[in-house]
Amino acid sequence: MEPSLNTWTIIFLIAAVQGIFLSTMIFLRGSSINNLLGFLVLSFSVMLFYYVTYWTHYDQLLPKSIASAQGLTYVLGPLAYFYIRSDRKNLYFNGWHLLPFVLYLIYFFIQPAFNISYHPLIRTTQVIFQCGHLLFYSAAIFWFIHAMGSNLHNGELKFLLWRKKVAYAFTGYTLSFFAYYALVFTGTLKIEYDYIISIASSVFIYFIGYHGYQNPQILIRNEASKYQRSSLSTTAAESILTRIKTYMETEKPYLDSNLKLQQLAKQLELSPHHISQSINELDGQSFSDFINQYRIHEAQSMLKDPDQTDKKIIHIALDSGFNNKVSFNNAFKKIAGITPSEYRDLCLTMSGAPQPK
Repeated sequence: MEPSLNTWTIIFLIAAVQGIFLSTMIFLRGSSINNLLGFLVLSFSVMLFYYVTYWTHYDQLLPKSIASAQGLTYVLGPLAYFYIRSDRKNLYFNGWHLLPFVLYLIYFFIQPAFNISYHPLIRTTQVIFQCGHLLFYSAAIFWFIHAMGSNLHNGELKFLLWRKKVAYAFTGYTLSFFAYYALVFTGTLKIEYDYIISIASSVFIYFIGYHGYQNPQILIRNEASKYQRSSLSTTAAESILTRIKTYMETEKPYLDSNLKLQQLAKQLELSPHHISQSINELDGQSFSDFINQYRIHEAQSMLKDPDQTDKKIIHIALDSGFNNKVSFNNAFKKIAGITPSEYRDLCLTMSGAPQPK
């Protein structure tokens, strides 16, 4: 058949090209953790590009090796899992997770070399394994998110919410992949369903790619330190940070809305520079964000308290150490990912307590 494009394949081609562009922009952010997201978006984009060439028969004009892109399904799960397990301090990567992809490539390239026939049973087994592989990583991702949610620390709610978005988007792709081949094997596939995987891939590329590009700081790691010339050792910084956190939890100096770095340094009899360095390098935050996470944690305790449902948001803002409602709302949404009112409604709904009038 003569190679040709139709409306659907043009849409998918545009999505693939934009996905490649998005992944490139994510790579340019210069963060190893965000690079995982970049490779994830790139893998989806390359797969989508291959599907377009296959449907339009342009693959006949390209090297046969382009068909190896089908094996990228074995990369998607591990990359999503690595990204979900990484945080602002640590990059998670385990090469053993990529073994199925390596084995696929070996088989793909030795098959023509040794004239190995591609038996239908092998194809069926491969598809079943691909579906199981994707389902396994979807389950592993949600298991990790659940475990993370049960051990949530201050300031980590927005990171948890972002991970959930990635997890739901990836699982949506997994289910569409599974549904597609379920229709194939049951003989109920219709021509209008043939693009189901590509639609899911396009949704993933746009949703995760654009969100990840627009919010690179979500899981970005502080890799270039401005304290490279400092004489403060890592051990000393850890000791200082532990002391600061203990002081925060016992004395609650953050309830003072006028608390400044110099004031805290004087209270602890420490150098302001060393306090700032310890917080920046070990906790990945600025001093103001570090203080605000304690204030927000204090506010969250009041917002989910059934006995304080009649307490106005402005009063909670002032009692937790903020000067005004605007700065409180901005800090709360930055750290928690939702507004104080939404957080209160969510907590009261989960607890079954009556909503404030």
